[in-house]
Amino acid sequence: MMSPISLHAQLLRRLTVPLLVLLIIDAVLSYGLAVHFSGKTYDGVLCDSARSLATQVKFNAGRATLDLPQAALEIFEWDVLDRTYFAVISERHGLILGHGDFPLPLESPDPDLQPDFYDASLGGTNIRAVAIRLPTQEDRITVLVGETLAKRYGLTTEVLAAMLVPQLVLVLVAVLLLRIGIRGGLAPLDAVAAEIGRRDPNDLAPFPETGPTELRPLTRALNEMLCALTAAHASQRRFISNAAHQLRSPLAALQVQAERALRESEPAVHAQVLTRGTDLGYAGQSSGAMVRGDPALLRELLTNLIDNALRYGKAGGRVTVDVQVFEGVELRVDDDGPGIPKEWRVNVFDRFVRLPGSRGECCGLGLAIVREIVSVCHGTVVIGEPEEGTGTLVKVSFPMDSGEPG
Repeated sequence: MMSPISLHAQLLRRLTVPLLVLLIIDAVLSYGLAVHFSGKTYDGVLCDSARSLATQVKFNAGRATLDLPQAALEIFEWDVLDRTYFAVISERHGLILGHGDFPLPLESPDPDLQPDFYDASLGGTNIRAVAIRLPTQEDRITVLVGETLAKRYGLTTEVLAAMLVPQLVLVLVAVLLLRIGIRGGLAPLDAVAAEIGRRDPNDLAPFPETGPTELRPLTRALNEMLCALTAAHASQRRFISNAAHQLRSPLAALQVQAERALRESEPAVHAQVLTRGTDLGYAGQSSGAMVRGDPALLRELLTNLIDNALRYGKAGGRVTVDVQVFEGVELRVDDDGPGIPKEWRVNVFDRFVRLPGSRGECCGLGLAIVREIVSVCHGTVVIGEPEEGTGTLVKVSFPMDSGEPG
């Protein structure tokens, strides 16, 4: 398995490689400029030498002559690094003075002392040469001067070094600054990582969306995940509470009835404890109604509503279950107990909410479970006014089911 590469290293590599490429391109361009300017400089010197030599050409009886003392020729050809060659050629009489094997340019120069520069080889050595033609009518005189390339190469190297060394240092400094800048730029990410590491596993509070703009999508994604975890934990807690309620209610009731049965010797009296003399009836249509939902959940919903009505209705009272079909299906559970005050009719659907002074051992989850089941079935549940003015009326509305029961 390949070891992961740090983001710091990736950013540094992606920024350093283009810098190195630019340095190479700059080196090539700098080399071309160095060659151009060194060549231009020494071409000018070479041209001056050729013109100086051309001024020494004299005509005697129509014949071109060049009479230079040996010392002058030695000075002309002397150079510390390069060797200088020359030739003066007459079209009529051939070589006047100089090296007879001096290479000629491809084209004859114009007769106005304008230089014609060209590269050539003399005796197996590369040279840079210039040819000029004297503007005279007596003869076509061409002056050729050339030199080896040592000074040119040396100047090119010096210019290239003078240009590239500072640029190389600049690139190294830029890479160092990039390392520092990247480390500083990634500091907020390290801070978020450190904060995540310090968090208690049970702390699901969202992170503050601060810091650079580029970091906020990560923070936002973390917060969305934390919200999902919070919702999942809340759902888990609700499930556990609901399960505990559903288990606790029948078990507690069974325990109470068992203890009372052990204390009571008359079975008839014991049965009247069980029923509290409540009249439980059904007043809906005989054909029933079809709604879409899970049968176990719907059974649980109805059980909770009837249990609440029996538990909190008055002894010897009545509980009526009614089902009506309009644009949807409405389930109504009505009792004639003390009722629920208007200011509590919304809050009683919250978890663990009980009316002050309520009797019984329930923990306030019955109506909360009812609301969750109704929500799953895409219905609504409200507490309304009983028709006779007292008691509690719970109305559950379901959308009409046009298909088979779920």
